[in-house]
Amino acid sequence: MKSDQKKVLVVDDEVSICEILAQFLNKKGYEVFTAASGEEALDILSASPVDLVVTDIKMPGISGVDLLKYIKENQQSVPVLITTGFPTLDTAIEALKLGAYDYLTKPFHLEEIGEKVKRAMINKQLEEENLLFSKLVSLHEVTKILASTLEISELNTKFLDYSIRMAKADCGALLFSDASNKLVISEAAGQYHEKSYWMGQPFVAASKWVARQQEPLVLESGMESLPVGLIPIPSDLQSFISFPLKTPSRNIGVLNLARVAGRDPFSNLDLEIINVLASQASISIENVRLYQNIRDNYLKTIRAFALAVEAKDEYTHGHSENVMKYTVVLAKTLGLAEAELELVKYAGLLHDIGKIGISESILNKAGRLTPEEFEEIKKHPELGVRIISDVPFLKALVPLVLHHHEYYCGGGYPTGIAGEQIPFGARILSVSDAYEAMTSDRPYRKSLPQEVAFSILEKEKGRQFDPRIVDSFLEIMRPNGK
Repeated sequence: MKSDQKKVLVVDDEVSICEILAQFLNKKGYEVFTAASGEEALDILSASPVDLVVTDIKMPGISGVDLLKYIKENQQSVPVLITTGFPTLDTAIEALKLGAYDYLTKPFHLEEIGEKVKRAMINKQLEEENLLFSKLVSLHEVTKILASTLEISELNTKFLDYSIRMAKADCGALLFSDASNKLVISEAAGQYHEKSYWMGQPFVAASKWVARQQEPLVLESGMESLPVGLIPIPSDLQSFISFPLKTPSRNIGVLNLARVAGRDPFSNLDLEIINVLASQASISIENVRLYQNIRDNYLKTIRAFALAVEAKDEYTHGHSENVMKYTVVLAKTLGLAEAELELVKYAGLLHDIGKIGISESILNKAGRLTPEEFEEIKKHPELGVRIISDVPFLKALVPLVLHHHEYYCGGGYPTGIAGEQIPFGARILSVSDAYEAMTSDRPYRKSLPQEVAFSILEKEKGRQFDPRIVDSFLEIMRPNGK
């Protein structure tokens, strides 16, 4: 028997018909199973997958129509040829509506049924190829989405969700290796979404085996021969698959998927698609982890810069952190994209970095500044740009740091640009910075009441500040919109 030999199941309560068809189809190169009843056919289908079913429509017990319904509900890709010695238009229409590939009346010519089987097999192959193409297109789209996701928790959730959907699984879990190489559950979803379920002995043993062997594992209900150390899967599951998650440099975890009892086992196509998805997702996960490490170090550097400035000016302690918080909330409300939001967030921390080059006597002066002293203060945006412009991961902040003291109507500093010429992020920063400064103690005055600060922002709309940004800020800050 060839490994690629197509399998046909012939079902008829007339044994002689089963024998004749079996002999004929064997000669045509098919491996043939026969069943004298619908019940016997179900036993064969549950024990061994077949490529096509030829069934009589009228049989005692489970009829051909019942068998057709079962196949279409559980093994949708298997074509079914219906035969009957008592043809009526109604039964033919019903069978075709239920998904039968074709309808044959007895007595039939063997060559006719041979041709129908051949066509059905070709059609099945085309459907499988279309399904594969569809899944590959979906896989391409999914991997693009995963590759563009920069938050690790969001990436993990998407990866598990897509894996469950693409494999038509009922549930799944995602495990990652911690610093001590112990597998820890990160996500669980589907019918069995409790993490405690996936801590059961069969899954723990299987996950460890996959992590150690670095190859996929398939376990089926009732499987007798298991790799050493593994335990049969729970009776509530039909099929379980586990994939290693690895990058070219290291192993990062395991993906587990399962189908509940009564479902078909996972197909080879399911295994191939999810194996490719797991490989691509592993690289995306590792890249996002590296990105987050870089971003965390980036943020630490920025915070250190901000603290260096605030160490010179006791009155501005916490100012940059507060400005950052306001800018982030405001940027989200205004609908900025994730990348732009990151810029205004870090610009909020670093907007006053140039004050590190301003004399402490000016920064901490209790009285009104002289015109000459104010001119010194006005240099801090340009000093800030000189500090950050040569740092590769800070260059993108330059326009925001440089222009956060420009006026919407013009006449601000350092360049006097106006309106839309001012970067949008700098306009957000301007409102956040002004509000935080007004509501904080300064060497020359006490903090202003919140409502007074709100009134000043309202008054300066269209002059110092972008009206749209002020309106959004006040909507956020005023309780109940008042």
